[in-house]
Amino acid sequence: MDNFEEQHLAAVKRGQENIANSPKAKKVSFDRKNRRLAIDLQNGTIFIVPVNLIQILQNADDDEIADVDIKVHGLYLSWNALDEDLTVAHLISGVFGTQKWMNNLQEHLAEAGRKGGASRSEAKRRASAENGKKGGRPKKVA
Repeated sequence: MDNFEEQHLAAVKRGQENIANSPKAKKVSFDRKNRRLAIDLQNGTIFIVPVNLIQILQNADDDEIADVDIKVHGLYLSWNALDEDLTVAHLISGVFGTQKWMNNLQEHLAEAGRKGGASRSEAKRRASAENGKKGGRPKKVA
């Protein structure tokens, strides 16, 4: 057997081992209310991740996010409308985007918190009114 064939067989074996040892999705769904992906894995565990952590989903609307398929033996999640794929293994290990994205993840989370804090809703108004009946926020002690 020549060197090329040996390298090819070794690469095929590594690929098969990688597939066998990688986490695989059997079902994925998008929780619109809480804006989270729920990934049911073939080993019986469920992994849930907020979509605001995932770089490729930042500018996607709910319908685009919900249009997700499982590909390549459960190794990948694929968003057809966005022409984007992510490996299940990366999501589970906490890799939600490029290195630059991951370095700035705290900034992204803070921005999401600011947007949430600035939102106006009837539920938020009622909660504030109830808190006011209890005396409001505690006073700061100098």
